[in-house]
Amino acid sequence: MSTTKQRPGLASSHELLERACAILPEIRAAADAVDEARRLPDWLAERLNDAGFFHLLTGREHGGMDADPVTAARVIETLSTASPSVGWVTMILATASFWTVRMAPEEVRREIFAGVSPGEIQPTVIAGTLVPHGRAVRVEGGWLLNGQWPFASGCHHATWMPTAAWLHDQDGPIRDANGAPEWRVFHLPVSDCTILDTWYTSGLRGTGSHDYTMQDVFVTDNYVKKHSLLEEATLPDKRYVYAAFNVPMLSAVALGAARGAVDALVELFGGKVDRRNQRPVASAFDKQADLGIAEATVSSARAYLYDTTARAWELILAGDVLPRELRAAMRLSCTHAVQASVECVNRVHAAAGASSIYSSSPIDRFFRDAHAVAAHAFVRQTTMADGGQLLLGQEPAFRVF
Repeated sequence: MSTTKQRPGLASSHELLERACAILPEIRAAADAVDEARRLPDWLAERLNDAGFFHLLTGREHGGMDADPVTAARVIETLSTASPSVGWVTMILATASFWTVRMAPEEVRREIFAGVSPGEIQPTVIAGTLVPHGRAVRVEGGWLLNGQWPFASGCHHATWMPTAAWLHDQDGPIRDANGAPEWRVFHLPVSDCTILDTWYTSGLRGTGSHDYTMQDVFVTDNYVKKHSLLEEATLPDKRYVYAAFNVPMLSAVALGAARGAVDALVELFGGKVDRRNQRPVASAFDKQADLGIAEATVSSARAYLYDTTARAWELILAGDVLPRELRAAMRLSCTHAVQASVECVNRVHAAAGASSIYSSSPIDRFFRDAHAVAAHAFVRQTTMADGGQLLLGQEPAFRVF
């Protein structure tokens, strides 16, 4: 990964999107190799980090780009139109950096982000998992971590691996006042982890989302943080107030896959001939309708997501509390963007006919990857119920928004 050096300008929203567009030809050329290797090549990860994409959401004082959430999501969407795996890794590393700045103790932040001035590329890359697995056993001065953690996207490029684990003492699981098992996030360098070769999947093949293990890794108390999506940020900074801004980044990957699929279908129709009648496929009414519906599906979902995110960001910057109706819209628009993207790629895949079943077809990749995104717990179709509960004046049990 990059050593500390000057970034090519702390960029405006327009400039960040231009950087994303500029690298698309290289990503398209490498897309098959990314999937075959099941990870990003080092040169591509370095290019993405040098552009500031692994720190889109963090502030300049930590070597980040200080991008607003709509701009960050649009960058991730753009990268995903060439390879959703590239967009996914960018999304994971950018949001992991955001969470570390937002939630880590001050002493930890100083060490992780040490030595980088505004305007310099941040060499620290953060992966890990904030879903508790494994065990952290209480010992003098800290904790011993043991276990195996899945879905560490981008782990090969990481320097730090914040990791959530269930708490234990010599008598067994530690529980809170309500009797629920407790867990914490432990901040540790990637050198303390062993990455396993476990990532063999149908979709998002190139994300390197392997499992990793730890055996008797000691973490001192000052590198441990009680973690909750509802906890207040440890920094008095408005950009870190509303944690749910991470979820539109996930939705953007699916939107990019859907956009890539529609563009690939247009290209396919431009040269394909129906073997039954030797007529151009582009002249067929049903194919034209499929293309039109696919375009409308992804474009309308995209507009809903970005409009809602922009309105929420405006209120956060003003120091206002989001009304329940806008929280509902955030929840619904994030999940709807992913579900609409799946509908889009399904239609494109069917409209392309036998052409889409070959692994060499970009439509096959976009189809598989969009479905893989939709498997994420934050955007499964059932999460639409959370938005419905908010509209009814109720608080959902899983209060991400």
